Amino acid sequence: MPLLKNCMDYPCLCRDCFQIFKFGPRCSRCNSPRIVSHKNLLELEIAHIDCDAFYASIEKKENPKLQNLPVIVGGNDRGVVTTCCYIARISGVRSAMPIFKAKKLCPDAVIIAPRMTYYKKISDSVKKILLTISPQIEFVSLDEAYIDLRGTFRLHGEAPAIKLAKISKEIESQLGLTISIGLSYNKFLSKIGSEIEKPRGFSVIGQSDSKEILKDKSISTILGIGKKTKLKLESNGINLIGDLLKYDKTHLTNLLGSFGETLWFLSRGIDNRLVTSNKRAKSISCEMTFQTNQIEFENLKSFLWDLSEKLSSRLKVQSLEAGRISLKLKTTSFKLLVKSITLEYASDSPELIFQASVSLLKKNMYNRPFRLIGLTASLFSISDNKSWNKNFFDKKDKQLLATEEAIDEIRAKFGKNSIIKGRAIKNVD
Repeated sequence: MPLLKNCMDYPCLCRDCFQIFKFGPRCSRCNSPRIVSHKNLLELEIAHIDCDAFYASIEKKENPKLQNLPVIVGGNDRGVVTTCCYIARISGVRSAMPIFKAKKLCPDAVIIAPRMTYYKKISDSVKKILLTISPQIEFVSLDEAYIDLRGTFRLHGEAPAIKLAKISKEIESQLGLTISIGLSYNKFLSKIGSEIEKPRGFSVIGQSDSKEILKDKSISTILGIGKKTKLKLESNGINLIGDLLKYDKTHLTNLLGSFGETLWFLSRGIDNRLVTSNKRAKSISCEMTFQTNQIEFENLKSFLWDLSEKLSSRLKVQSLEAGRISLKLKTTSFKLLVKSITLEYASDSPELIFQASVSLLKKNMYNRPFRLIGLTASLFSISDNKSWNKNFFDKKDKQLLATEEAIDEIRAKFGKNSIIKGRAIKNVD
């Protein structure tokens, strides 16, 4: 284990009062048992931060009555678990598990529909705090980030480990949320570290102990190993990361191409990827799984409108406009269809997204009935100057954008459901 409770030989950090000391299982200043220790504790500079059960934790913070209950954030009975709290995980519930299966494992669970716009708002608050310790942060999702802390001592006069402990406590006191921290010398190992002692974990992995920590972990721990790759590796006797050490680079490359070479390096704790700040997502998606299979075109259009408004809202939050819209359909036989259309000009307009997606739906109605429908926006451009963009629109589009801006203002003042279009009303049995 990278986290050592016996601090006799290595520097120790108290996560409560931030004292650095060199002896004892408890803090020499405040007597706290929350100690992290490693021989490279004060030298390592690449961190991975992961908010613990982020969506479920937000819901518990908003409603204290849920605090000691199993909480699942996810869709309807035919949907999947987006995330769940640690109480639910004790019963075996996991992310991406079908809701019906999660209910069987944890019948007392409180199931809450996700509120992505609100989670994004809380995520922005976490990001704001993280940016106070380093400008070099790579946000990879709403609830996790890599941080390059080189130069931290020069900037703050403290080692990265101390700043991370302080920022963890600040997020917990200000937002009521906990994070887990992995500190190492590269991105791969810092990510491994943040998963070792969740929740509220702080694990350190140095070069001397990386192979020992990695060897017994499943190969599926490595990002990029999906079901097919996992089966291929297992058929070659590779089940654990340590098994990769038995093969040379050429053998793994012949087996998996360039990814085989990547695995050779990662299994030895080598990862030369840089922490790249301000990395934007390549796409934004939303989808819904129907309670009952859908066959009627008008009802499907109504669901598409809901998704178009949701997708538009997410684009606007990030000041993005999409140049391509993709429609995702899943049939009752679980056949997945993805069709795309390139827009005449990039937009965040729900109406234009809706019109594009309806044109795709019309061409694929012969595949009905459907059990799932979704939309994805991609080919982004930054919408910094809406007034400048309007010069390229015709009179009809300008009127549309003006109407949508007025609707946005009304909803901002009086709530999301204060004004809706008729097409949002569904006729579903």
